[in-house]
Amino acid sequence: MKRKVILIVLAVLALAIFGIFYGSVRWLKIYDHVLYFDNLPSHLEGLRILHISDLHSNNPNRMNIDIWRHIDNLEFDIAVITGDIVLDPRYTTYNFFEMLEAHRHGFAALAARVPTFFVEGNHEADYFHQTSQFMDEVGITFLFNDHIFLPVGGGHLEIIGTPDYITLSRNRHLDAEFDRLFENIGGGFQLVLTHQPQIFDRIKDSGINLVLAGHTHGGQIRLPFFPTLYAPNQGFFPRYGAGFYTHNDAVMYVSRGIGTTYFPFRFWNRPEIAVIELRSAD
Repeated sequence: MKRKVILIVLAVLALAIFGIFYGSVRWLKIYDHVLYFDNLPSHLEGLRILHISDLHSNNPNRMNIDIWRHIDNLEFDIAVITGDIVLDPRYTTYNFFEMLEAHRHGFAALAARVPTFFVEGNHEADYFHQTSQFMDEVGITFLFNDHIFLPVGGGHLEIIGTPDYITLSRNRHLDAEFDRLFENIGGGFQLVLTHQPQIFDRIKDSGINLVLAGHTHGGQIRLPFFPTLYAPNQGFFPRYGAGFYTHNDAVMYVSRGIGTTYFPFRFWNRPEIAVIELRSAD
């Protein structure tokens, strides 16, 4: 009898662990955040931003998880994708073009629905021209050390897109151009798109308002009630793991992303997309 009870307990425990692993890969979490800003321009009141990051699709026949049926039911005004839509071809049997094709239909439909913007992740960093061509074909604006003034409700939203942190560290000639993006910030509202959140340290005192980032996967493996354990390029117990970070009036949101990389598991860490709504604190 005792042995039977032990076997039942072990079976239940095994099922629970399997459920956590499965849910952490396949059970999409949709966050709906409302952020309040002092002096938010009235034309941006209620603006809703869909944030997608780290799809890491490495199979041309499917995505790691079908986010599009969920996105079809969401309300938003613009969409942003903060890098790593594929897996670096050095670590998979598929080539870069094949992996991009996995996103063609979904990205084209998204861009046809709302203005959509993309910044590179480290997995696209060595494939700038291929990525740029693909984004142009599907109607998505690829921002690389650049900004755009998006017309919104009689005013505009300034969207700044940076190269990946790795790209900047390898190509110092990009630094001056990067720094110019954040000189004389003032007036209006600045939305900054970047892949790795460490860039926040370089720009948080510039006067920008909101930064959206990814890369960390929330550590990919998490434990209940613990902060992020590890993040690439930051190491153990990183400064920026997942969620919200603030510095004076600047706010950064770090997405846990959707896919996985070389280690194909997530634990206690559901894939996510987020819709962020801007509201005035006044």
